[in-house]
Amino acid sequence: MAKKKANKNIPLPILIIICAVLLFAIYTSVSIIALAIWGDSVMGTVDSYESRLDDTNAEPNRSRTVSKGYWFIANGKEYRGYVIYSSDEAWPSLDEGETRSERIRYLDLFPYVNKPAMLSDFDEMGEVAIIYHILAPIGCLLLLLLVIRTARGGKKKKTAARKPAAPQIIEARSDTNMFCHNCGNMLPEDAAFCSSCGAKIQASASNVCTACGAAIPDGAEFCINCGKAANRATPAMPTQAASFAPPQDDAGLIGFSDKCNSPEILAAAQKNKKFSIGCMWILVFVPLIGFPVAGLLMDDFPFGESLVIGVGIAIVMLIVNLLALRRTKQPMWEGVVVNQYSKEKSEHRGGEDDNYRTYTEYTTIINTDAGKKKTIVEKDSGRHMYDYLSVGDRVRYHPRFGTYEKYDKSKDRIVYCNVCTMMNPIQNDRCKRCNNLLFK
Repeated sequence: MAKKKANKNIPLPILIIICAVLLFAIYTSVSIIALAIWGDSVMGTVDSYESRLDDTNAEPNRSRTVSKGYWFIANGKEYRGYVIYSSDEAWPSLDEGETRSERIRYLDLFPYVNKPAMLSDFDEMGEVAIIYHILAPIGCLLLLLLVIRTARGGKKKKTAARKPAAPQIIEARSDTNMFCHNCGNMLPEDAAFCSSCGAKIQASASNVCTACGAAIPDGAEFCINCGKAANRATPAMPTQAASFAPPQDDAGLIGFSDKCNSPEILAAAQKNKKFSIGCMWILVFVPLIGFPVAGLLMDDFPFGESLVIGVGIAIVMLIVNLLALRRTKQPMWEGVVVNQYSKEKSEHRGGEDDNYRTYTEYTTIINTDAGKKKTIVEKDSGRHMYDYLSVGDRVRYHPRFGTYEKYDKSKDRIVYCNVCTMMNPIQNDRCKRCNNLLFK
């Protein structure tokens, strides 16, 4: 019995709750920062107060849950507020009709945004709370965008699933250790079913040599190319899906692919670019805002010094990211692998003088058609291009993704996705991780 595919779409009620919580968290932190910077102060009246002890061993300002109701007058009009927060505060509860005075901060243009001064004043919040309220909106906004993107992606996949799918053409490979066309698992010779997903493996054709893949003429007992005995077992009746499988043709795996110019791949490149630009601005604004704020709050960190450090780091991050974005706009180039070598290296990991780490560095050198030398440097187990490429291979570099494409893929069993760098079986037409077209 076939397994039912799990539904990975986010249910609408859960999606609404997640978005509401994230929006509320963003509003809370932004309103507190706005009150601290632009808010006015006024004496208000606390008319309800409760303090519940939760944990006597909790961290500072975390042992009690405090709830407080208050009102104040601003611009001749009365406004009310209610807050719940964690604190060590243990005032006596208020009896009916009893009140207590407390300073309230509010926005003059919009007095409905208000908080007790102890929750919205830089001098009373503390450094940790200030840094949290500065970074929390950025993190919640990124999570909100991720949730919305996930929900929209699931909706698009569901819509696409209703369209009739065109028959997928899967090339039959004659490798001894072939790959499952369904999940990419490596299979032993003569396997009838995949050990990972249970998919049935297509049997070899009777007129194709199982050793070299060459066509065998009718009546021949041995392969005319390699001499191996021909497989003359009576083939089973082909299914409708198997009737679409074409004969082996390695010529289709020789040459650079034109998939790099397809609208789908160009859209994926534009999406990657937008994501990179978003990350760039985050890396620029976090130090630009965080360091000056820390300088305002910390007595041993002068504001002038913090401002210089924050601006300096922001400029460095901006330059680094602009250079990275500039590289994506460079033209494609082609070249030939001329050398590969590895060497042992060591680096100091900080701390004690003898705290060194030894690692292996793998280098692949490519001479471009323009006469320039390009170098690919990898470390330890991340030697993917070192293993994938060989001396003499012709390659093409795709700057939109920072990945390489091999000219001759006819002898390969795997192909790398040029969009996400995922390793895929050579039979696949689309990446099993990002579902983008493979360059072949």
